[in-house]
Amino acid sequence: MTHNESHIHAEHSHEGSKTCRLCTSAYSHEKNPSHFGICEKCAYKVLILLVIVMISVSYIAWFGVF
Repeated sequence: MTHNESHIHAEHSHEGSKTCRLCTSAYSHEKNPSHFGICEKCAYKVLILLVIVMISVSYIAWFGVF
């Protein structure tokens, strides 16, 4: 198999629905493209978690809890 043939074969194997890396549910990469390989619901959960961590760190920085 030449390099071009293997590249074409690799493109076809990744088409269609993929599975989320966090919750392993199927999602459409064409509808919701993600560089991290996670679905939209898990992306929102991660963003909410990051906001909570940022608020906690800023509270610790301003008031010196620890």
